[in-house]
Amino acid sequence: MAAVFRELEIAWDGKTYKIKPTMRLLNEVEQSVSLSMLAYRLSKGEPPITLIATVFGVFLRSVGVNVDDEDIYSELLNGDKASLAEVAQFIIMAAYPQTGKPEAPQTT
Repeated sequence: MAAVFRELEIAWDGKTYKIKPTMRLLNEVEQSVSLSMLAYRLSKGEPPITLIATVFGVFLRSVGVNVDDEDIYSELLNGDKASLAEVAQFIIMAAYPQTGKPEAPQTT
């Protein structure tokens, strides 16, 4: 059964970007950051902000955003804790796709 990567939306610098992870993108991330170790540390409540910034930078650059990891790190460090949690959630959702048929989006 093939994994289904979910398209995710992230906001940066007043704009929203749609990113659909691919194996190529995840392999690029893994060149700098172990996603399994990152997921483990996040599950223990120990968010490594520098690694999160690095991953977030790779994702943003994959859709053409000109951003430095240092800028992302600064924003995460000085932003609210909810933003950091959202970025961490984004990374986990991207790195570990759902399996089987994708669920239909829920509307209200």
